[in-house]
Amino acid sequence: MTILFLLILITGLLCGGCGAGSSNEADKTGSTATELTSYQQAQLTLGQICGFGKVGDQYVMVGADENGEYIKLTGEALDGEFTREKLELTGLISGTDMLSAAYICQDGSIYLAASSVGTGNSIISRIAVITPENELRILSEEIDGNVDSIRLLDDGSGYVISCSGDNIYCFDMKGQERWDISDVSCTDMCVAGDSLVVLTERNILVYDVSNGSLDTTISSFDGTMAEGLSETAAEKGKDSLSCSNIMQYDKGTDQLYIVLNTGIFAYKLSDRLGIKITTFKNTGRIYDFVIEAEDTFAVVEAGLNNKKNIVVYSSSDTYASGDKGQPQTEKKQVTLYSLYYSETYETLVSWYMGDNPDMDIEYIWGVDDQNGISESDAINSLNTQLLAGEGPDVLIMDGLNVKSYEDTGVLMELSRVLEDIQQENPDCLENVLNTYRNPDGSIYAVPAYETFTAVVAPGSEIGDLTDVESLVIYMNSLDKPANESDMSFYYWECYFDTLYPLYASDIVDMHGTYNRERLKEFLTDLKSMYDAGMARTTKEQIADWTAKYGTYEEQTKKAVNSAYMSSLFNRDWSGRRFALVDMKSELEVQYFYSIKEDAIVGMEENTANADYEYMLWGNDEGAVYTPNTIFAINNKEDNRDNGIRFVKDMFGVDVQKMYYGIDVANPVNIDGIRASNEMALEMGTPGGGIKVGENQYLDWSYWRTDEYLEDYIDKLRQLKVPSNTDARIRNMIRDNMADYLEGGVSLDDTMDAVDSALSVYLSE
Repeated sequence: MTILFLLILITGLLCGGCGAGSSNEADKTGSTATELTSYQQAQLTLGQICGFGKVGDQYVMVGADENGEYIKLTGEALDGEFTREKLELTGLISGTDMLSAAYICQDGSIYLAASSVGTGNSIISRIAVITPENELRILSEEIDGNVDSIRLLDDGSGYVISCSGDNIYCFDMKGQERWDISDVSCTDMCVAGDSLVVLTERNILVYDVSNGSLDTTISSFDGTMAEGLSETAAEKGKDSLSCSNIMQYDKGTDQLYIVLNTGIFAYKLSDRLGIKITTFKNTGRIYDFVIEAEDTFAVVEAGLNNKKNIVVYSSSDTYASGDKGQPQTEKKQVTLYSLYYSETYETLVSWYMGDNPDMDIEYIWGVDDQNGISESDAINSLNTQLLAGEGPDVLIMDGLNVKSYEDTGVLMELSRVLEDIQQENPDCLENVLNTYRNPDGSIYAVPAYETFTAVVAPGSEIGDLTDVESLVIYMNSLDKPANESDMSFYYWECYFDTLYPLYASDIVDMHGTYNRERLKEFLTDLKSMYDAGMARTTKEQIADWTAKYGTYEEQTKKAVNSAYMSSLFNRDWSGRRFALVDMKSELEVQYFYSIKEDAIVGMEENTANADYEYMLWGNDEGAVYTPNTIFAINNKEDNRDNGIRFVKDMFGVDVQKMYYGIDVANPVNIDGIRASNEMALEMGTPGGGIKVGENQYLDWSYWRTDEYLEDYIDKLRQLKVPSNTDARIRNMIRDNMADYLEGGVSLDDTMDAVDSALSVYLSE
């Protein structure tokens, strides 16, 4: 039995679904307080974090180093050196046993939970305490499940534990169980006086700590807090080794402090009042935190580089003292523009500035969900600035018609820049880099990433699924799936958005040449697939999917594409046979290989999907890709050098190895892909799990084998035909699809409507 096998079991226990409460009391989420400033402190060399706290003036952290040795770190300064002390755990763990949680008391006591594999591959836990005198005492044993959090009762008479987020138990100090709560789907919990407060995906549950009875269910929050609750619950199992202590009660202020993925919130149970203290935009997984003051929090979090960092969020500049006395160099300013707002681009910019302190990048955009600006107005405004010799230094051209800018003189010719990029990064996807290369050799825009569409099916069958017609015939030859639909497509928008990139350049190519027959072919194929798919889909399935993932518009802002494949984990339950997926990033492809492995928690091997493959889709010319994060540089002389540096950096390994979010796709730099996997392996075996039917499956967030990695790279090298990313053309077609697909407008009338719109646009 190995540590990895124990980790597999623990991961599975963290993958269960989350339930909603039975009663409601609305909360009132107040206005946001003044935003706190973040101050980077120590970077930790820990592979696992079990707990973080403060004893007097000393910060204390319990975890395992990169070699798996359990240690305690202590220090007075968050940005200084920590004293390291090996934990003496004889009698608590041995062999492949693991620590799963720690609670650090203000008196210096450390409560620990340890897990081991029992009979039948079950997990058995035990609780111990290390006293301030370094005496180890076992408090309770033979607890079913993996203990992921421990909380001490206020009177010191006992403690509360959460097992795998599902069950909560209260014990006295002699190991006698007082009460239990079942099936609670706990994200985190804390003791608040005579109450136990439990945080779930959708609720705050308040229990009587004396007997475990439910007093109150609060399930109404503002959008930011509700989103944070959901996202944080989803993140809980992604680092199965480490803690997720995100909620604490502060007696002095009589309120909860909750650190979610979206920000830090203060919440008063007495009047149901929540206040957002600060907003997070680029924060990774939260492990634990210390409340220093009402406006100061020391948070242990995962950075974009997957390293574990201590970051202080405060309104005070005390924590900025590390830079005092150092000469301040003037920062190089760059303005970065995209047509659509993207949180992913904000994350990229934030990470880049953190790694390049001499660069100051201002990110601006044309269209977002709130500003009410249309695409046409945003593009006209941008064009006016560029033609006047002004505007942003660097442009992300996604959604813009790249070729329409080339003859205007507003974009810098990038042949020399691209030569430098390729010299510094010799193993890049040349087809993608040269997407916008002209016959005379000139080039004005270069994609840094790309997406592609693939069909997923058994290897013996996938070779026949080359187009919409063959896929529809194949789908109709299968029995209807028992759970979910054949592709998990439940809205016409999903059908359109998946298929359109494959036809876009055939309908209107990058030079503005319109092919009406190809438009007709696309509309016919789209209607054929939509009708076939929806005929095999029930209203109940649509309602269930929407309840789980939100509206389609909401889904597009999440990494939902993997969910189109998830039922393939358990084909006996779902009845699914294949999937059609926009592989937006490495995540979707890694998810495919998790499906191929089909590893059920508690089993070392499963070959149910070993024959599954994924095949690139395209047209007669080859596999189609959609250029993504397409960089161009303003041709104005002012600040051009800084823009050039920024663009070059975007293609380097240090940038390309990171995952920033759903809007930045598969890297163009192959060495960046390899470095990404090396970085993932440095933190262990990152991944989480998913429940499909009644089984728990492992979802790995890295390339598990060299074979998988090389297969992915080989697929990327096959990408040949670029899709046209012009958003206005896409939307002129898309705006006419609802009535056409749902039977209200004929094919001919739809063609005429699209013709009319395109004729005006292409003649401008």
